[in-house]
Amino acid sequence: MPTIDGSSASAEEAVRAERAGAAYIGAGPVWETPSKPDADPPIGLAGLAEICRAVSVPVVAIGSVDASNAADCIRAGAAGVAVIRAAADVRPLVEAIDEAR
Repeated sequence: MPTIDGSSASAEEAVRAERAGAAYIGAGPVWETPSKPDADPPIGLAGLAEICRAVSVPVVAIGSVDASNAADCIRAGAAGVAVIRAAADVRPLVEAIDEAR
């Protein structure tokens, strides 16, 4: 049975998750995140772009994504972003993503 998602902090992890049947990849943390202090070290936009190039399934950027950097994630190849703190003020986030597309 395929998995729904795969969380990845590297291209190698993403490829393994895709081969295991992941429908999409949660890539990150892109930046250091206060909501998950035990997260892997940040992968940055370069790491996100590498993951996006390595797999054919959609990639969702996670880890301190907000309106100020969501468009950068989309430009790096992410199909979307996952947010926690930015959800409280979603309008600027949606506008930033729409601008990048």
